[in-house]
Amino acid sequence: DMRRKALRAHHIYNIKRDGSAKDRVVANGKRQHPDTYTDTTSPVASQLQVRIHLAVMAFRKYETIQMDLTNAYLHASIKDSVLIIIPDGFPGAGEAALLQKGLYGTKQGSRRFYDHTHEVLTKIGLTVCPCEPCLYRLVSNGDEAFVLLYVDDALISGKKQSVTKIQQELRKHFQCKFNVPNDFLGLDITT
Repeated sequence: DMRRKALRAHHIYNIKRDGSAKDRVVANGKRQHPDTYTDTTSPVASQLQVRIHLAVMAFRKYETIQMDLTNAYLHASIKDSVLIIIPDGFPGAGEAALLQKGLYGTKQGSRRFYDHTHEVLTKIGLTVCPCEPCLYRLVSNGDEAFVLLYVDDALISGKKQSVTKIQQELRKHFQCKFNVPNDFLGLDITT
């Protein structure tokens, strides 16, 4: 029976520090069978790396923009056979369905999103730092810019022209918003 093998999915509601609300559909990946996933490891920038990045960007007086992705994991395709029970609020609620895109809570969701983001960043000309898989660099016309990833959050830093170029390219691949960062991973940022 498909329903027995399917993961339950439910809504998670969060209130952000700015008072806005966020609704996210999350799968119960604890029940996910090992036959439905392979690589689940996903690199994440350390808190130390984030702090060093912010300090260097401030010292260089680079512009820093935060990228906020809408439904980040849904940007990445999922190749594995993962079934979920469609949660309330969607057509077919209660039915079992095969996932075609990543979903928060699945074992491989974070890895698939990282792989997709890596592919997009390298396609638009950024290169990954050999010793930090979440730090990307773009050199263009003598200017440089950086993208620092932390799962589905990112900081884009550099000369204004390079930062703008990266933003324009990312808009072609992701549904996203760009803001001046004031809170990144619980760190208060002032410019």
